[in-house]
Amino acid sequence: QAVGTQRDHANVMADLLVEADYRGHYSHGMNRLDMYVKDVKSGTCDGKATPKILKETPATAWVDGQNGMGAVVGNFCMDLAIKKAKEVGVGWVAAKGSNHFGIAAMYTMQAIKEGMLGMSFTNTSPFLAPTRSKEV
Repeated sequence: QAVGTQRDHANVMADLLVEADYRGHYSHGMNRLDMYVKDVKSGTCDGKATPKILKETPATAWVDGQNGMGAVVGNFCMDLAIKKAKEVGVGWVAAKGSNHFGIAAMYTMQAIKEGMLGMSFTNTSPFLAPTRSKEV
């Protein structure tokens, strides 16, 4: 909140970081707080962004995270997927315009709490060049 993040978004991030540490995923826990704060302060990530649905069917949705915090986008998408699964038997949601969303287990556990199977996937920033993609 001190860097301009909405209170409810800050709470989502806090829950994510504490859960990661609690589960022993220290690489995605409180030691990431500095990274998330810097991302909001620098404008790399918008701490006030609210995800929006771009397109949907009864069982699917495409979401624009609007460059928001990954955990906020992740929760929005999983909540939507669970809602759709309850209504029609399956919920499949994909997002663009998101950021690092922490431990993927956080989202699958939301589905489990609802008696459902949940899967969560993400991409990452490029860290290396693919094989034979550049010359030395």
